[in-house]
Amino acid sequence: MRTVGEMLREARESKSLTLKEVEDGTKIRLKFLTAIEADDFTTMPSLSYAKGFVKNYSDFLGLNSTTVLAFFRRQTVEVSRSSLLPKGMGEPLNRSVLQLTPGKFISIIVAVLVSLFLVYLAVQYRTLQQPPTLVVDEPKSQAVVTSKRIDVLGKTDPDATITINGINVLVRSDGKFFDQISLEPGVNKVSVVAISRLGKITIQTIEIGLK
Repeated sequence: MRTVGEMLREARESKSLTLKEVEDGTKIRLKFLTAIEADDFTTMPSLSYAKGFVKNYSDFLGLNSTTVLAFFRRQTVEVSRSSLLPKGMGEPLNRSVLQLTPGKFISIIVAVLVSLFLVYLAVQYRTLQQPPTLVVDEPKSQAVVTSKRIDVLGKTDPDATITINGINVLVRSDGKFFDQISLEPGVNKVSVVAISRLGKITIQTIEIGLK
């Protein structure tokens, strides 16, 4: 079956016209004229543009454009949309950008695991670099008591060391600690020190009055 390109090329050559002369007469760019005669519509912006170029070219050569367009429709009816787009554009439109292959899936899983591990390391490093928490529940600062012995209790990090007035105190697995200290008449200063494994220190000093 004769193609549109063959029909137009033969008609142009029978009139001894060059493609440049056709370009000047139709205002269709030379590269599109060359593509039409080669039956290559991949350089056309769209099917509508290709159809319009073929009609104008046919009319310029004095051919029956209705007949030529009938050949054009039969010739392009099975042409995929991607072949009528500029080269390099059809494939991205026809291929799903969300296509997930086994290789991509494994890469995503590895990337997520690595990211989680790095976040874990960052959190652990930041935690180790901070001084330990220290909350003294009893006694309250500036309190005035009448008993010479008072309870000192509070909470810190489970792996921290606690000293009260320089004496080591047992820290339970939940971070709570307890001890009793003796007071002297007047104002007493109670120094509670928490020391982390890396030597970071948190200190609370409480003043207690004894009547």
